[in-house]
Amino acid sequence: MAIEIRPARADELDRVHFVVSYSFAADRSDEGRTAMRHLEDLTNAYVLLEDREIVASLRIYDFNVLINGAPVPMGGVSAVACLPEHRRKGYIGQLLRYALERMRENGQPLSALFTPHPSLYRRYGWMVAAAQAKTTFNPKEVSAHVKAPAAGRALRVTEEDWPLLESIYKEYTVGRTGWQGRSERWWKQAVFRRVYDDKRTPWDVAVWENGAGEQSGYVSYSAMRPSDFGKSTLCVGELIALDRDAYLGLLRYVLSHDLVDEIMWHAPLDEPLGLALEDSDHRIFRREYWDDFMLRVVDVEKAVAARPAGSGAPEGAFTVAISDASAPWNSATWRIESSGGRLIATKASGAADITTDAATFAAIYDGFLRTTDAARTGLAEAGSAEAAALADQVFASDYVPFGSDFF
Repeated sequence: MAIEIRPARADELDRVHFVVSYSFAADRSDEGRTAMRHLEDLTNAYVLLEDREIVASLRIYDFNVLINGAPVPMGGVSAVACLPEHRRKGYIGQLLRYALERMRENGQPLSALFTPHPSLYRRYGWMVAAAQAKTTFNPKEVSAHVKAPAAGRALRVTEEDWPLLESIYKEYTVGRTGWQGRSERWWKQAVFRRVYDDKRTPWDVAVWENGAGEQSGYVSYSAMRPSDFGKSTLCVGELIALDRDAYLGLLRYVLSHDLVDEIMWHAPLDEPLGLALEDSDHRIFRREYWDDFMLRVVDVEKAVAARPAGSGAPEGAFTVAISDASAPWNSATWRIESSGGRLIATKASGAADITTDAATFAAIYDGFLRTTDAARTGLAEAGSAEAAALADQVFASDYVPFGSDFF
């Protein structure tokens, strides 16, 4: 049995679509294939062949993710699929290891993915490293707590107005972690639409414009008919406001869609919406904790150098021994030095201050998991309490990491 892993050729993309759509019970028709062709412009597809037949595949997006506001190149792994009759042969593991090598070669020191199966990807070095809150409420039962009027108005815009949104988005995401840099193509294909919606239905977007004609916020949303969820739902994709008037104005704008049974928003964990609403007790305003993306450090040296130290982190150094079976170039003891707000990782010898695996290090890296908590729960060993406390400060994130874009 001959196994080959390589980039997919253009004449093999029909087969890739079949493998993915069959695996995920999606539309395998010609119409379904046409509806998802935009993915071929956004990603690179890789395939595993058994005896010259494609039986498994995955896609990699070329992204930049913000870590404390600094853009770090990231490979977004998606559409990982294997035909059912070829599962339990280790093919997904082989594909993932191959993908790590390609991402390293392509200068992507980080990787991320979304999955309902975190235990599978944790075995290969990815770890849940962000969180979100699924928020639902009936717009008829709540109101904005602040009653003062908001100066300005909400204006619906089209995808050709994406530069207006981008300027607001860039200002809002300064210093944040987990949010992605967005190209024009991504704004149009994944913000004004959902990237995996085979109907390519446009979402509505409204900007907040103040009295001077300046835009200081926006909201994206889509109304779902009762047949889709059993009730009518207004799904909020993103609500970003730079000031009080934009927040209050957009909040009231969303609440004015009160013919729906509920509003649903997968929001950042630290989004204060519940406090901004009147009558938001748990019977009316429901908030569920959800795991967000899984992160993976593809190249320790480059990933550490690409992110700034946590705000106010002192100068100093500590050593971390990382075990990484799927990316053996990372398996080493690393000396991580913080100086002038920047970080440097170099290989070192001798006993390490902290010992952990690649998956745990990924969650530490973006500030989602404190090193002292990793040691307290057995996910790491800390031979030096001082080094663990320093690592907490060095890898701290000013905001709770949040995945701004599903892929």
